[in-house]
Amino acid sequence: MRFALLAILVLALPGCAELRAPPPATRVPATLGAGSADPLRDAVAQAALAYADGGRSMANNPARMARAAAQVEMMTAEFMRDLRWAPLPAGVVFELRGARVEGRAALGIRANAEPDAVVRALTATHLALLAGDRAAAERALDPALFEPGGAGSLAFLERPGPLPQGRIATALARDEVERLARARVWGLTGALDPQAGWVDPEPGRGLGIGVR
Repeated sequence: MRFALLAILVLALPGCAELRAPPPATRVPATLGAGSADPLRDAVAQAALAYADGGRSMANNPARMARAAAQVEMMTAEFMRDLRWAPLPAGVVFELRGARVEGRAALGIRANAEPDAVVRALTATHLALLAGDRAAAERALDPALFEPGGAGSLAFLERPGPLPQGRIATALARDEVERLARARVWGLTGALDPQAGWVDPEPGRGLGIGVR
């Protein structure tokens, strides 16, 4: 039994290293996730708050809408390409992809637009609107990414309409990310890191190791 457990722990080491590595902050614009050591986790919580009422509170607030839409685009892409988030249930990405489709339809974002480019454009729009520079915000809404682009797309940000899938997806993402954070184990990390503590989701039914 000891040898089997040791083998499992050794095989888990590479994955645990990925999951505990610092987040790729260069892909997370500071304005989309700030205030914690993991900006993506922060962005997830902020997006869930923004979409909590299905988007109603973002009507006539294009700066907030641009930021929230950018967060959905970003977290959908990051959860699919960052191995730190591999333990998330597949349903999280499935629901977020639905929210991305919903948001793109509401805001006139082209279906084939590259997510990182959309994130940059929406972030620039958000910052321009916060600065009171409507012309810069319109320029950031490039017709190559947005239909029709410019002033027309800014009007969509002002009147996005209901976004129920955004509420469902961001709430699920927040709950699952926080569940992993509370457990403080990613795979078998708790067994490998004496500072992490150990959480057995089913005490007495795990690997034969007592809860401590």
